Amino acid sequence: MTRLVSIASLTGLALLVAGCCEPLPPRKPTTPEPTPAPIEAAPAAEASASEIPVVLLPSPASSSVSFRFVFKAGSADDPVDLPGLTLLTATLMTDGGTESLTYPELIEKLFPMAASVQVEVDRDETVFLGRCHKDHVAAYYELFRDVLTKPRLDPKDFERVRETLRSDLALSLRGNDDEALGKAALASVLYEGHPYGHPTLGSETGLGTATLDDVKAQRGRVLCASRLTIGLAGAIPEGFADKVRQDMKALPCTCAPPADLPPAPVPSGIEVLLVDKPSAEATAISIGEPIDVRRGDPDYPALKLVEAYFGQHRNSSGVLYTSLREKRGFNYGDYAYVEHFAQEGGERIPTPNISRRQQSFSIWLRPVADKDKHFALRLALAKLQELVDKGLTKEDFERTRAFVKRYYLTYAMTESSQLGYALDDRFYGLDKPYFEYLFGALDKLDVEQVNAAIKRHLSKDKMKIAMVTRDAAKFADALVADAPSPVTYASPKPDDVVAEDKIVEGMKLGIPRSSITIVKVGDVFR
Repeated sequence: MTRLVSIASLTGLALLVAGCCEPLPPRKPTTPEPTPAPIEAAPAAEASASEIPVVLLPSPASSSVSFRFVFKAGSADDPVDLPGLTLLTATLMTDGGTESLTYPELIEKLFPMAASVQVEVDRDETVFLGRCHKDHVAAYYELFRDVLTKPRLDPKDFERVRETLRSDLALSLRGNDDEALGKAALASVLYEGHPYGHPTLGSETGLGTATLDDVKAQRGRVLCASRLTIGLAGAIPEGFADKVRQDMKALPCTCAPPADLPPAPVPSGIEVLLVDKPSAEATAISIGEPIDVRRGDPDYPALKLVEAYFGQHRNSSGVLYTSLREKRGFNYGDYAYVEHFAQEGGERIPTPNISRRQQSFSIWLRPVADKDKHFALRLALAKLQELVDKGLTKEDFERTRAFVKRYYLTYAMTESSQLGYALDDRFYGLDKPYFEYLFGALDKLDVEQVNAAIKRHLSKDKMKIAMVTRDAAKFADALVADAPSPVTYASPKPDDVVAEDKIVEGMKLGIPRSSITIVKVGDVFR
């Protein structure tokens, strides 16, 4: 089967999708996955190269070729007793050399090409990606191919990579990155008892228990031919895609079925997880709730517009940013998301190929001073309640729609990112390229439809909150007491800010002690 779709509205290129594997179907109720039996390597079998789908964005004038090989596999596929195994497996493949090259030798081969082979693992997707100059495509692809099909999987490399990931968990995540820890802690309560509940890094115990045999078996179960979609963009040589597809026959070819996802637990009220970190100099706050909306659903375009209005990532126009940073100077930034978001490197744009079968709405408050944390939490929830109660004005709607239709085009300025979005379109089963789909839907929306979607999906009173903070027990007492939390500033504020502060500081959250959990930072993801 071959499909040709125009994406001239975005790039002027062409998207070619070939293969028999179908995109993610419309959702249906799921049932919890039973505890899996001990994992075993997938049995060998002959794979048909024609069954591996290929997404092509050819650009003959380009000077490079971009690779994105996406497996429908991620941390949701980790065995219950080995969280982090998929990331460990994928990282050992990229950071452990090939059958013919040690890892230092692989790096030495890549260095003159100014190229690398990278991997990114999320809950439902693992993407191996790279880019090289078109003059090096044959030599680079040989290395890229062998990383996937002939990984070295050496015991010494395994120990090195495993210890690096354990350090990333214990020292980087828990020790040095309170913002990322807060987001991971929020996911753990949003998806408690769910395959999405642990970070891709897993846990110290899971990483410590995993063996090289577990890695080999996991590769056979999930990083295998029938879960792969090949993505190529740029100056693709003639006949190259057919060669790549044929070469991928060397992947393990009998996959385990994807992990079933139970419905995410719905909060019954406001629930709070406090990660007690005595060394925290400021408090990272993450707030969220599961939502039954993803790309392609009727309410997705409306909620995406709401995201831009309420808390566009690293943009100063959002309601949260204006209220917490601009008017009050609490922190560096405050944002909201209606689907999983990960930042592309140091940029403000989202990274592609982190598609998920289930999504959540979230609010991220970058760390605030300890003295301001109670008020900042109240203010964020007050702004959310105001959004639900009042919605957007027609002027807000028109201004935000115009902003989205211009700003979002910056999300796909490179061949690699365009390829990533094309692959995501396949994941979600969109019949049009993402930006054409989104902008076309926005053109048909009105403000009443947007405000109705807000009321259908968002509620201040059904939120889960994760905070990385010092003196967690004392703060828990303050939350339960629900006493006013007045705020002070280093300089006077305008009358309208002072008046709003008086209302917010006394806002009742009604959180009982039974809805607050405190965990020591050293015990998180232990």
